[in-house]
Amino acid sequence: MSGYYSNSREDVLNIIPNSPKNVLELGCGEGTFGKLLKQKFNCEVTGIDISERAIIQAKKNIDCVYKANIDKFDFSQLGKFDLIVANDCLEHLLNPWEVVENLKDNLTENGYFISSIPNIRHYYILNDLFKKGTWNYTDSGLLDKTHLRFFTKNKMISLFEDNKYIVDSITPTNVAKVKNLHIIKVLLKLCCPDLFALQFVVVAKKSPA
Repeated sequence: MSGYYSNSREDVLNIIPNSPKNVLELGCGEGTFGKLLKQKFNCEVTGIDISERAIIQAKKNIDCVYKANIDKFDFSQLGKFDLIVANDCLEHLLNPWEVVENLKDNLTENGYFISSIPNIRHYYILNDLFKKGTWNYTDSGLLDKTHLRFFTKNKMISLFEDNKYIVDSITPTNVAKVKNLHIIKVLLKLCCPDLFALQFVVVAKKSPA
């Protein structure tokens, strides 16, 4: 099975700001990240994914798994969670704004929503746009052909703030290294570091009522 469903995302694990006991993971894949959560926090993990093949493995790694289209899932059937996770998931949804808004009702008062989202402002994308006037979809990565939505850092923040969340932090991950010999890249990284982050991890919580 493709590594697409088995990515451990330990970089996200290290950013979690609380010690969750009840977790919901959107796009749980094979449950690899959920298994790490259980090992670190001794928590219960519920996952949702649309891949039948991935779910077979996920059932071995986490406590409960729903096979469903997240865009159409009725979250009211679930309880409260002190952590909701969406690793490389929201960009695959038809309406991530509605999903994020609806999930507020499933967060505990002190709970967090943490999401890793690809950064379309990456210099790799801009380089192709400037040099070739196009971009090419791929099987995985920033231009994954199954991505339905594209976000910059600012739009990631808006995704949550416009739906009555407070963004606690937004952390760049998988940041490209730049050699000192590449003067233009060095200058770009100094003045616009967003260009070199493959993803950002957003940590948000509900705004007070």
